[in-house]
Order: sequence, then structure tokens, then C-alpha cells
Amino acid sequence: MKKVSPKFWTYFLIIYVGVGIIVNLLHHQAAIQDTQYGMLGIFALAYVTSYLRMPRLNFYVIYFVLWMVILRQIGGYRDWTSWIIFAFMSAVMAWVTDWIRSGYAQRYDRPKKKNQKKQS
Repeated sequence: MKKVSPKFWTYFLIIYVGVGIIVNLLHHQAAIQDTQYGMLGIFALAYVTSYLRMPRLNFYVIYFVLWMVILRQIGGYRDWTSWIIFAFMSAVMAWVTDWIRSGYAQRYDRPKKKNQKKQS
């Protein structure tokens, strides 16, 4: 999968939240609603975990469990089909969070530039 640059992710987040704030203010609602908080949470989690060095499977497990708990708390429980929907959405959100994390983490995967000056 092609990695997206961290600059793109940051611009996307700023534009997404900015447009959401404008739309909410035009509709006479609170400036930041649930969807903006969710997006900020995904990006914050991806950015913070981009500093960690662990196998990719560990990130998927951590994200899945975290999103499962969050969705269970805010989603409400009705019957066994709710757990299937929670698990599916947790898997999708874990994949998206890891995709964003890999975009932010790519800046650490590049080799460092060596000093080009010749020492005599």
C-alpha cells in the first residue's frame, strides 16, 4: 500500500475540522461536534503511536480493543448483532488508524542524511 505523507494527513485534518466548524456554526450548533472529536481522536492516537517501535500486529490488536471499548460505551447495547457491528467498525477504525500511523511513522523510517562536507 502506498504511504501518504504526514503533511497531507495534517492538512486533511485541519481542513476537515475547519469545514465542520463552519458548517456547525452556520446551523447554529456547537462548533465542534461528535464527528470532529472522533476524527481528532483517531489522528491523536495515530500520531502518538507513530513514535512507538512495535510489530504491526500489536498496533492492530491495541487499536481493535480500544475502539471496541469506545464503541461499546458510546454505541449502546441492544442484542448480539450490536457486537458484530461493533467488531466490524472496530476493525475498520483500527485499519484506518494504522494507515494514518504508518503515514506519520514514515518520517522515522528514512535514513538520516549524512554530513556532505568533506573533512580534510
